[in-house]
Amino acid sequence: MILFLLGEFALIGLGIRGAIPDSDIREVDAYSPWNEEVIEIASNIPVQDGGRIKPLLTYARFKMMTFHGSLTMKVKSGGTVHKIGPVEWYLDCLFRPYLADDLPIFRVDDAEILRPFGIETKKRRARLSFNEIKAGGDAERDGFAQLVNRGGELLEKQKSDGADALSKNEKKTIDFAQLLLNYTAIRDSLDILRGGLPSLDPTQLAYVDQEIYELLNSRLDAAQFSFWLPILTDTYNSTQRLDTVEAREFERELNRQLTFARFGPAWIPPQEGADEEWQSIGTKVEKFLKGELTNSVEILQDMQALESLNEAAKRPNGEEFLTKLTEWKDGLTERAEARGEGAKIESEVNYYNQNYFMYGLVFFVFAFLVSAVGWMVRDGRPGQVMTWLTAGIYAIGVVYVVGGIIHRYVITGRPPVSNLYDTIPFITAGAVIILAIAELLTRRKVLLSLGAALGVAGLFFAFSFELGDAKDNMDPLRAVLDSNYWLATHVVTVTIGYCGGLVACFLSIVYVHLALAGVMNDPKSFHRFMTRAVYGITCFTLLFALVGTILGGIWANDSWGRFWGWDPKENGALLIVLWSLIILHARLAGWMKGIGLHVMSILGGSVVVFSWWGVNMLGVGLHSYGFTEGASTVYYFYYVTLVATGVGITNMILEKTGFSRKA
Repeated sequence: MILFLLGEFALIGLGIRGAIPDSDIREVDAYSPWNEEVIEIASNIPVQDGGRIKPLLTYARFKMMTFHGSLTMKVKSGGTVHKIGPVEWYLDCLFRPYLADDLPIFRVDDAEILRPFGIETKKRRARLSFNEIKAGGDAERDGFAQLVNRGGELLEKQKSDGADALSKNEKKTIDFAQLLLNYTAIRDSLDILRGGLPSLDPTQLAYVDQEIYELLNSRLDAAQFSFWLPILTDTYNSTQRLDTVEAREFERELNRQLTFARFGPAWIPPQEGADEEWQSIGTKVEKFLKGELTNSVEILQDMQALESLNEAAKRPNGEEFLTKLTEWKDGLTERAEARGEGAKIESEVNYYNQNYFMYGLVFFVFAFLVSAVGWMVRDGRPGQVMTWLTAGIYAIGVVYVVGGIIHRYVITGRPPVSNLYDTIPFITAGAVIILAIAELLTRRKVLLSLGAALGVAGLFFAFSFELGDAKDNMDPLRAVLDSNYWLATHVVTVTIGYCGGLVACFLSIVYVHLALAGVMNDPKSFHRFMTRAVYGITCFTLLFALVGTILGGIWANDSWGRFWGWDPKENGALLIVLWSLIILHARLAGWMKGIGLHVMSILGGSVVVFSWWGVNMLGVGLHSYGFTEGASTVYYFYYVTLVATGVGITNMILEKTGFSRKA
């Protein structure tokens, strides 16, 4: 039996390990790190994205997740290992693209899709740089060009024949080709600042006032875009009338730079109009060319400020770059404040720097390890010391998790549960608090250990989901969800019900495994305690699930004009209520006792997860707004509950056949 249990946990660990690509340290000889002052200033630069003003730290964080599937990468230069975070990577893309191309930014989960393009990797899961991808291909076209061209062909095939006509690898090829294009758009978004416009003979510029041209030439550098900006419309009109190589080259380069500049950060506030969005430098220039800006001087000043910032970036750790970056950040902050925006930029940077959930995870791991030592020294003074030490470390973990939830609430200004990601730390916090209260009431010296394990599992799931989804979950909600009253009543109540069902499931999983392993010193007492605990928490689950479902119906009636519509999400909530009722009635009627109750509780956990996540993954119904790209970890839960159900049934068979002591 012990071998069976060890094999089960080994398979779970192997599955989780297989989902994580190796993190090797790449040699990038020319790399030099940004200094801490630069990183701090850059982190606080306001940017508009996802419908709100946020710090560049947040913007870069989720961009890096999209490409890398992680928030750090390590490179080695001059014998020193440097850790690169989101802000450093994004600064490299903007100001040192020649170095960014050498960084292993692309996470590849299945290297098989790259082999047709001459790109080889040592392992199936890997991380590659842009230059490593480009090095593939053949003499005619490099690996990047081949991938992008093939992705375009497959997209045309998908449009004509439908998505079902593509194989799994072909769909992966499209996704990876799009990822490459997105990277090049970010990397080249500030090419407009690098002085790359070809020179033109001023005598050929018929539409340009020659006196203005000479005045600009005496004050500005003709190699910079800011030189051409005041006369750009007239210059473009002139080149269209010219049939020369220089004119066509100028037009091509101008269009290329403007196209890529649209994909830069939207860090320039609009000149007027409270409802207008912030713009990238490319969008701002296009508005200027269309005559939509009332203050043409401001766009010229912004362009010159960015050009000087880009020039100073040639010495990234010099005083000039730090000064220019600080001036740019301070100027944007003042303009944002004048519009009543960006008040929580520093608070959001502090939220991510505090890393609440990571520290919570660390403390729960320590709490579990200390409690495990306490199992071996349960009696006397040493046992008491270990118990108090476990409780202290556990409490710190709870403070970190609850602190992170509260800080998110302060930043977003909405209740702590407003999207699928928010439910994970909230349920984790609820679970560890419920088990801490139960431990305080029972003094069994076991529930804190189980609570710490749940804290580790819940926060690990939160990280897994956030990295897989790679979306900012503090962005504004859809209009149908934007109601603080209902978020604070219906959603919070239902989520507390989820929490209760998952805690009961977890306790039952622990019980059936301990029973099968035969490690209980006092099986009758332990059986009674665990069974009563699961029964009580199931009652708790029923109460909150039922009240939350009724409140949801009232919200639906208010929003959609009907209380109940058999929507998948509504059906999922009803399933939790019905399953809890089945467990309670079967227990009261005497049909289900001991191990049977725990098996039903484990299956109840699957019902909760289906209502919580599964119905969103169906992609149908009025509640299909939930994102699921990072939800693959949920399948591990289904696997665990399936195996645990088998363990419970095995226990039942052993009890009935006399191979195990009856409880």
